[in-house]
Amino acid sequence: MFDLKYREYFSGLGIGRIARDSDFCVPLGFLRNEYQIHYLYSGKRLYFVNGECYTMEAGSIALIDKKRIPKTCIIGGQYHDRLLIELKGDVFIELGRLLGFDFEKLFDQYYGVYDLKEIPEANEVLAELEQLIVNKGSLQEVLVKSKVLGLLCMVPTWKEKKVVKNQEKAIESSVSKQKRVHQVADYISKNYEKIHSVEALAETFYMSKSYLCRIFKEVINFTISEYINLHRIEASTQYLKAGKHSITEIANMVGYSSLTYFEKVFKREMHLSPLQYRKQEQRR
Repeated sequence: MFDLKYREYFSGLGIGRIARDSDFCVPLGFLRNEYQIHYLYSGKRLYFVNGECYTMEAGSIALIDKKRIPKTCIIGGQYHDRLLIELKGDVFIELGRLLGFDFEKLFDQYYGVYDLKEIPEANEVLAELEQLIVNKGSLQEVLVKSKVLGLLCMVPTWKEKKVVKNQEKAIESSVSKQKRVHQVADYISKNYEKIHSVEALAETFYMSKSYLCRIFKEVINFTISEYINLHRIEASTQYLKAGKHSITEIANMVGYSSLTYFEKVFKREMHLSPLQYRKQEQRR
């Protein structure tokens, strides 16, 4: 069963509510590698981050830091009804600054799962947010964004409601697979510029290429190549901002032997060429 209750996208913010009885291999989302909020209306899901597992039940909310999205997975395999909010970093970081609110620090410090069942103020904001989406009306985008920011401002008060790590024996096999994949992900994070083939990576971890590719995509929600590119492009943005190296040198430093391919991947991910990105950063 799949029931898309609503799905709306505003500038820098996507929000959708979906009820379904299984998980898809491809997530139904809006943005790639941005901040996420998941809220569970009913059902049960398992939240994995850094190889650790936490249970989400009705009334649970998960905050996922942009930096941790490639190492975070939420799976269910049974009926659940959930809200997904995806936030584009640059838009909400700027909104936060205007309000004196450190958006990046919030997600970095408070990522994880919280039980909101006994926090009526948070549930009231979520209910109001849903009404704004369903009923539409004038100033909808402004009001929706203000409700999301209002919800985020409450997060520091939830400290005592953070969900503890799951210790259930029944999920040990899932946790074991998660840990194996995160070992590979950690290795990629530290060695992305030196990895030249998926075959060699699989041999390093004594796995077949097909098995590694399958479980990596299942857990991380990126293919291995996408994940390597994610780290290479992130590193290249730092080098481009620093302005000490040519674009050709940067391409080689992050692991690309072809400048043309580096420029193609960079533009696909950043929507700017490396040169355009460098000029943009120099103007700031």
